[in-house]
Amino acid sequence: MRVGAVSFLNTKPLIYPLLNDEIQANIDLSVDVPSRLALSLSRSELEVGLIPIIEYFRANPSDANYCILPDISIASHGSVKSIQLFSRVSIPEIQCIGLDTNSLTSIALLKILLVEKYRISPTFTRCEPTVNPKRVLQDRQDPAFDAILLIGDAAIRHLGSTDYSIDLGEEWHAFTGLPFVYACWVARTEAQLGNLPELLLESKARGIAQIPEIARIEAQNLGFSEKFCLDYLRQYIKYDLDESAIAGLELFYNYAVKNDLASPYRRLSFATS
Repeated sequence: MRVGAVSFLNTKPLIYPLLNDEIQANIDLSVDVPSRLALSLSRSELEVGLIPIIEYFRANPSDANYCILPDISIASHGSVKSIQLFSRVSIPEIQCIGLDTNSLTSIALLKILLVEKYRISPTFTRCEPTVNPKRVLQDRQDPAFDAILLIGDAAIRHLGSTDYSIDLGEEWHAFTGLPFVYACWVARTEAQLGNLPELLLESKARGIAQIPEIARIEAQNLGFSEKFCLDYLRQYIKYDLDESAIAGLELFYNYAVKNDLASPYRRLSFATS
């Protein structure tokens, strides 16, 4: 079975045992950035993908009918660290924002927060995830943007680098009181899943137990401190899909429909064994 997962640090506890062949499974596992994973699933190049949740809500059932695998997500219950809007001006003054080309759900979340919480409607353009927000935003003569949205490891790399910034996970929680779910395991409904849901749950349990080892290895790979990686994976990223997380999903969907960011008449549909 062709399975795709996000390549960022926050995903590693969900897939580490699979990457290391600790769990014997007939899975062809690939890793990529969120935007390309979503496209691969929609094109039937994958049967299952850990995709941005906005793509589940945007999917046209006549083209690709999806279901969510239960009990697993990439979520936060407050600050997330790895989804940041970096700005050279205060948030109400922002007029133009550069959006990370790797991002899908975070772009939708940002647009919702700007309209619903800050009551502003800036313009948007795309920018590469390799952009250095401090360097670009400090070009006072001809700044390309007032602010830049970065996600994943790129956002972590530039924490605290600009005059102003907001953590989107923290902003959502302060606004709604609910967790925010960024990604879930999503399957095409025609896929014969077999015992894959159970294998992914086992990988999640094993991976969470191995977070100290993951933090040590990824700190070396990414150039972050081991303590940061450990705190990030243990304190900021949540991996369950419980009742409160589902309530956050439903509220996010309602806001997405209200702001023309998702198709109406979608519903949460979960895979059953």
